[in-house]
Amino acid sequence: MDQNLEKKIAYQNKSNYKSEGERKIAEFLDNNQIQFQYEPAVLLYTPTSKSRIWYPDFHLPEFKTYIEYYGLAGDPSYNQSITIKQSTYSKNAMNVIPVYPWMLSENWQGYIMKNLEKNTIQTYRNLMSKPYWSKAKTPSYPNNHHMQRTYSARHKQFY
Repeated sequence: MDQNLEKKIAYQNKSNYKSEGERKIAEFLDNNQIQFQYEPAVLLYTPTSKSRIWYPDFHLPEFKTYIEYYGLAGDPSYNQSITIKQSTYSKNAMNVIPVYPWMLSENWQGYIMKNLEKNTIQTYRNLMSKPYWSKAKTPSYPNNHHMQRTYSARHKQFY
């Protein structure tokens, strides 16, 4: 079955998501044409230095970012697992946008988009700091005449 079709069926039927919060996030991503994978398997190194497969809630490959919905935040034992998850994600240099239940009554969509923007800008800055870019020069053309175009109102076209 087509993965996009599976994704749409899943959030419209609400049956394949573990919570209403996850369903809302999936619907938001889909409505904004942001590709995602739901609970992809990711091999991570844990605080105990063992490798283990984890399943973050959403992976946005276009942005090299994950979204983790902490739906049970507030429960003491779950809060401990949140701390472990965040530490593990950080040690594995993962861009993870945390979303909590209380955020769903606020502008959580803007929060996600702002974080995606921030991550994209940081990725761009990292790229531009590479040695190649400090050596690369903008191509120069003699007199730049072939680059200039003028508009003739009389002929209604560019030359």
